Amino acid sequence: MLTEPTTLPDTKPSSGGEPVRLVIWDLDETFWHGTLTEGGMIWRPEAEHAVTTLARRGIISAICSKNDAAQVEAVLKRRGVRDYFVFPSISWDPKGPRLARLIEAVQLRPESVLFIDDNPMNRAEAQHFVPGLQVSDETIVPHLLADPRLRGKDDAQMTRLAQYQLLDRRATDQQAAGTNTEAFLRDSGITVTIEHDLQPHLDRAIELINRTNQLNYTKKRLPEDPTQARAELSTLLAEHTIQAGLLRVQDRYGDYGFCGLYVIRSKRNLGRVLLQFAFSCRILGMGIETWLYQRLERPTLRVVGRVLTDVLADQRTIDWVRVAIGGNANVVDPATQKIAYVLARGGCDMRAISHYFGMVAGRVVEEFDTVRNGQMPLVCHSAIAAQVIAAQRNEIPGAPSLPADFISDCAPLGYVAEDFSSLAAAPPAETPAVWLLSFNIEQSAPLFRHLGTGCLIPVVIPNLNVPASRLLTDDAAASGAEPALIAHLRAHFAYEGFPPDSMIADHLRTLLRQAGPGVRVFVIMGNSSGTDSEGRAWVVEGLHRRNAIIADVTAGFPAVELLHPRDYMSAAEALAQTRRHHFDRMVYFRMFQHIMARMAA
Repeated sequence: MLTEPTTLPDTKPSSGGEPVRLVIWDLDETFWHGTLTEGGMIWRPEAEHAVTTLARRGIISAICSKNDAAQVEAVLKRRGVRDYFVFPSISWDPKGPRLARLIEAVQLRPESVLFIDDNPMNRAEAQHFVPGLQVSDETIVPHLLADPRLRGKDDAQMTRLAQYQLLDRRATDQQAAGTNTEAFLRDSGITVTIEHDLQPHLDRAIELINRTNQLNYTKKRLPEDPTQARAELSTLLAEHTIQAGLLRVQDRYGDYGFCGLYVIRSKRNLGRVLLQFAFSCRILGMGIETWLYQRLERPTLRVVGRVLTDVLADQRTIDWVRVAIGGNANVVDPATQKIAYVLARGGCDMRAISHYFGMVAGRVVEEFDTVRNGQMPLVCHSAIAAQVIAAQRNEIPGAPSLPADFISDCAPLGYVAEDFSSLAAAPPAETPAVWLLSFNIEQSAPLFRHLGTGCLIPVVIPNLNVPASRLLTDDAAASGAEPALIAHLRAHFAYEGFPPDSMIADHLRTLLRQAGPGVRVFVIMGNSSGTDSEGRAWVVEGLHRRNAIIADVTAGFPAVELLHPRDYMSAAEALAQTRRHHFDRMVYFRMFQHIMARMAA
C-alpha cells in the first residue's frame, strides 16, 4: 500500500497558485490509465491514495468526465471510493460549461480549485469558461500530495467531505424541484441555532472573520496570530454594548455546523452597527443571511468589497427558517411564538438583554434613553410613564396623553411628542407578554416641574459642569450649558430635584398596575454593592435605597420577579465587577435564559 510522504518539499510548483480546496478529476487517462468505454481501463493506486488522503486534509474531490455515468458509478463503487467524490459531472457534453456549473454549485472561488485533465483542449476550454481556474495535466498525480498548494489542514474525521456530501444531496434535490426554489426551501426544514456564548467557539468565530470572503460583508479582519486574535475578540465580546451570535444551520439533509457570525455594537448616540457579518458559502442560497439581517431589524451595515448576496436590497419574506437559542432544546417557530410581545424600558444597558428577545418573540418594543440634538431625553423614566398612564385614565382614548404646551416646552430638552405615549400606558393585547424594566439610570436624572401645568420631566444635560440644581441660579453661566437652554429652563420650569422615596414607590405602583393578565414583569435591579479584586467592599447608597423601595413595592405583585445581576455572574466576573449597571454581555444572556425558562414553565 502506498504511504504519504512524512515531509513535504519546501519548493512551490512552477504553476504557483493559491491553496487548493477542491480537486476536479478527469477520469480516462488521468484518474485511471486507458479509456473505460473502450475496455482498456487500468486502475491507478496512487490516484486513489491521493483522493482519500486529500479528504483527510480537508480537500475535496469532484469529477468532470466525458464518460458513461452508469459504468463510472459501478467502477467507483466496486473500488470503494465513490463516496470520496462530490458533484460528479459525467456525460458526453462539453466540459467548459459543466465545470462552470460545478464550481458554482460547490460555492468556491475558481482560484481555489484545481482541474486535472490529460487533454490540453479540455484544459484550455476549462480556463476559458472558468477564468482563474488552476489546471494541470495527468503527470501531477504522483506528486499531488507533495504539492504545497494541497497541504490543507488536518481533518481526520473528514468533516469537510461530509459537509460537501450534504451540499451534493441538497443540490440534487433542489435541481429536481425545478424553479420553485422557495417551495424547496420550505420543505427542507431549515433550523438555525444561535449560540450567544462564543467563548467555547472563538477559533471558529475567528475563522469566519478571517477566512470567509464571498459572504463576508464588513471584512474587518482580526490579527493572524491566533493568541492575539482570541484576545482581541474576547475583549470586544465582553463589552456591554456588544451583542453577538454564532449560527449553526441544520436541515433534513444534515448539519452544516457553525457557518454564520454577527457582532453588533449598540450605543445611544450611534444606533446599532454591524461590526461583523460573515457566513460560510456552504449555506449560500438558503436565505440565511437575509433572514438574520431582517431578524436583527436591519442595523447599519457598511458593506466592504464584493459579496454574493445583497441583504440591503433583498426584501423577500424568509418564512422557511426556524430558530433555536443555544443551550435551549426547544425550537421556536416564528409562526407559534412562545412570547408574543416584549416591552423593554430602561437605560442603554437594557439593549443588551432585549436583543436576545428579538430572536424569539413576536414583537419587541424598546423605550430607552437616547440622544437628540445634543440632549439626552430620558424617555424611559418612570415619572413620564406614570404621568402618561394617569392622564390616559382620565381622558378620551386617542386624546393627547399630556398637555400640548408641556410637550412643546420639553422639545428644547430633546423630547418629541412620541416620547409621551408609552406603550406601558395602553398594553397591547398580545399574550403571553414580558415586561423588562430597569430604573437604574433614574439615579442620575433630577426632575424639573413645568410651571404651566405642574408636569414633571427628567433633565439630563451632557457634560454639565455644575449640579443641575444650579442651572436656574445666577451662576448658571459656568455650568457649560447653552445660554438659550438655560433661559428656556428659567422661563418654563422649576427645579424639583431627585424624587423622594414615596414618589418613586407611587410611580412604580402605577406602572405595575398597568400590566394586565398574561404579562410577566421582570425588573433588572442595580448592582449596588460588592467586593473588589483587593477584597474591599463597596456600596452605592442611592442605588441600594432604590433597590429596597423596588423590593418593597413589588412584594405585592405576584407577576413580578426581581433579577439581581450578581446572581448571573461567575465568581471571576463578580470579583471584577465594580460598575453599577453595565455588565459583561453574558450576564444579560443568562438573565434572558432565566426568563425564557420561567415563561416556558
